[in-house]
Amino acid sequence: MLRTALQPRWLALLALLVVIVIAFAQLGRWQMGRASDASATERLEQQASAPAMPVDQVTRPYAPYDDAVSGRTVFAQGRYLADLQFLVPDRVLDSRRGWWVVVPLRTDEGALLPVLRGWVSDPDLAVAPDARERTVTGTLAPSESATGGSQEGLAEGERASVDLAALANEWPGELYNAFVFATEESPPVSGGDVRPVPPPALVPEAVDWRNVGYGLQWWVFAGFAVYMYLRFLHQASRPRPERSAPRPTVAS
Repeated sequence: MLRTALQPRWLALLALLVVIVIAFAQLGRWQMGRASDASATERLEQQASAPAMPVDQVTRPYAPYDDAVSGRTVFAQGRYLADLQFLVPDRVLDSRRGWWVVVPLRTDEGALLPVLRGWVSDPDLAVAPDARERTVTGTLAPSESATGGSQEGLAEGERASVDLAALANEWPGELYNAFVFATEESPPVSGGDVRPVPPPALVPEAVDWRNVGYGLQWWVFAGFAVYMYLRFLHQASRPRPERSAPRPTVAS
């Protein structure tokens, strides 16, 4: 088998096999990278660690949301509109279910910036903020998906999600097409027990199992190419059976 493998024809096939296996292996790694989206996670971490910028330098009211600003740290100055505060139930923090506390900040420019102030374990702990001028710092996030518009089963002052499209139809004035996970309020809001919610950039990215399947397919193709090469080489190395001499014909 070794003697056959060293023949020029089989050496050429071996070189081609190496190229194919390397190509398939790299394609598999690329698909696995897309599945984990490590590059996007790294980008979000860089966004979160960048210095805070005024929100108007990152996005504008009603501007289409750009995924490139997800997790970007921003700050805005203005006053909370406590009468528009609402709660989002069934949200988990530290394995406990509770409520998100969301309230709009009317910025000094007059636009409304929805702010997720934090999480509470009981609605009574969501004390409405006062109307003092304050600076709010946090990370940007896109609108949550609509839940079909149903408010059935929700208490007064609750919403099923932070659906900015719905808020734009109900809140007065211009609305940013993003909301903020608050990390700092200056001066802080007194009263209540609102706990900060970790910014979305710190949440692990979900695995795309479709890309995992594609990656495994490329690796299976690479293994199959090696198997076929070895099989053909083995068949070519087997000694050919000798042909038996024809028997002489006896004249009758």
